[in-house]
Amino acid sequence: MNKEIFARSIGLLGEDNFNKIQDKVIAVFGLGGVGGTALEALARTGVAHFIIVDFDKVDPSNLNRQILYTSKDIARDKVEAAKERLLMINPDLDIKAFKGKAQEFDFNQKIDYIVDAIDDVEGKLFLAKKAQEHNIPSIMSLGMANRFNPEQVRVSKLNQTRNDPLAKKIRYEAKKAELDLSKINVVISEEIPQRNAEKLYSTMMVPSSAGLVIAKYILNGIIDSK
Repeated sequence: MNKEIFARSIGLLGEDNFNKIQDKVIAVFGLGGVGGTALEALARTGVAHFIIVDFDKVDPSNLNRQILYTSKDIARDKVEAAKERLLMINPDLDIKAFKGKAQEFDFNQKIDYIVDAIDDVEGKLFLAKKAQEHNIPSIMSLGMANRFNPEQVRVSKLNQTRNDPLAKKIRYEAKKAELDLSKINVVISEEIPQRNAEKLYSTMMVPSSAGLVIAKYILNGIIDSK
């Protein structure tokens, strides 16, 4: 590993903490505006092992907010484009790419943290269930569309969320599935969604803010663990 890349990370975190984050495997589900920023922030800080999961291709409409992609990536698989970008940042990264939905993923492998940055409720419930079954720390991104203020993004528990229609739907389904809502960590925007709530619009500010909050949450969790 070229430690010059991470000299400033090491200077801030300390050598021991940097070595801790190097050893962890982070599984990122969903490589859009939230997941892409979380993934790149973790890679640039010094995390060295990733599993990336997405079933989608890069669309022109992604480019206004999704940090991993440029116009040359349009129509490529997101996992392929994301892996290529990360390896351009740090060629020594260990990245396993899986094209598919969360529900198709095999959890019988080493995972230290789960990032849930996918959109569909069924997939989010699946990831929450697997995290609790396998005792894997996880964090779920809730609704970031139709919002503009990055300063209202924070970490919470699923049972303590507000101003988020997606959270309300997931709480209902999670209760039916007998999941412990107090153990589901989430990133939520407390901004009330703006007009056109039936359609999803967004810029880079709020999704990327959520991705950075997720990255910070994971890094703190690794560093603080005994």
